[in-house]
Amino acid sequence: MSARWLVFVLLLAAAPALLADAAPRSIVSINTCLDPILLELVSKERIAALSRHSKDPLRSAIADIAKELPTTRESAEEIVLLKPDLVLASRHTAALTRNALQRVGVQLELFEIPRSVDASLAQVQRLAELVHEPERGRALVERIKQAIEHARPAVGTRGLSAVIYQPSGMSAGKGTITDELMRIAGLSNVATQAKLTGYRVLPLESLLGAAPDIVLLGDTLPGSNTRAEKMVHHRALRALQPYSSFGTFPARYMNCAGPVMIAALDTLVAARERSLANFSGIHHTTSEHGVAGR
Repeated sequence: MSARWLVFVLLLAAAPALLADAAPRSIVSINTCLDPILLELVSKERIAALSRHSKDPLRSAIADIAKELPTTRESAEEIVLLKPDLVLASRHTAALTRNALQRVGVQLELFEIPRSVDASLAQVQRLAELVHEPERGRALVERIKQAIEHARPAVGTRGLSAVIYQPSGMSAGKGTITDELMRIAGLSNVATQAKLTGYRVLPLESLLGAAPDIVLLGDTLPGSNTRAEKMVHHRALRALQPYSSFGTFPARYMNCAGPVMIAALDTLVAARERSLANFSGIHHTTSEHGVAGR
């Protein structure tokens, strides 16, 4: 056997291993919460498609960027035609799709829904390893950790109560990343005080009775008039306006974690600072009136 032929045979035998070790060049995400992580880790040229909700501004934190990329309706037939070498999905992805992709030999990686900040950071690093971008993964984790440290209130900052109230009255209770982010920002969560766990409906009466310092309402589409969306515009909430600071907390910040936590924390911190400024202004005005009245 000639030396040239021997080299060819050895390369042929090694090909499967070499392919397995190669960075994926055609990646499909079929989960809205994996979309933003993927976009942080790889160039757009390596993304064959994003999830079907990636362009929905109410559900997706990367809707503007997603307009430039293909999306998939998440059917196995459509995904196979894209010839991906890696598909990212949730364990809640339809079993029919998962089984079909695995039968044809597509590399399918399933992710759990993270229930804590630490679990989300671990998920970021795992995805980074899968796309062969560990350094970018570590850099993204570090950015999120810096945002967390920046969001913590200074020692001695006045404690504030807050509630996030989405269409249909949905809120984030104990055991959610949203609740953890609120605590990081120094906010006492009304939904947790009301014994809610997970993402559940918070009765309007509980919200009104708590009279929180901060009320963050979910966003709605202009002109929307569904029963669910009317909840965030309920006239009963006007009773809180004299002493509660109102703001917006988009549902897309509750739906996903990963890099989305940075924007969520920025929103919570801005609401905290706004409420503290309002309280300071009211306190200052009250003091001036007190002096004038003496």
